[in-house]
Amino acid sequence: MVLSIEELKTGMVLAEAVRNHQDQLLLEAGRKVTDKTVRVFKSWGIRRVAVRSGPGGESDYPGPSASGPSVDLDEGLKARFAEVLHDPIMVAIMQAAGRQLAACQPGKKSRDGRS
Repeated sequence: MVLSIEELKTGMVLAEAVRNHQDQLLLEAGRKVTDKTVRVFKSWGIRRVAVRSGPGGESDYPGPSASGPSVDLDEGLKARFAEVLHDPIMVAIMQAAGRQLAACQPGKKSRDGRS
């Protein structure tokens, strides 16, 4: 389940790693959220994170789907940009971000030949 930083509570467990805009790892998947991690996320401008839910730790957050990562990327980006999709420049930025994220998917090579 994806929550905004304001909805995040101490003790919740991350379903996915949290990275900043420079792709630096802030906290690994499976780690518990603390007051300090919430402050770090806010300082880096992180607005939403995926957390596990349920008593057994199962996650409601949809992982890569059978239809491929591009569908999940599109849905995630649309959710993140939902408040600014009326602005054509922000739509162009969202599309550029989607292309960049798709190029960084595991198993795909980047333009400089590194995976």
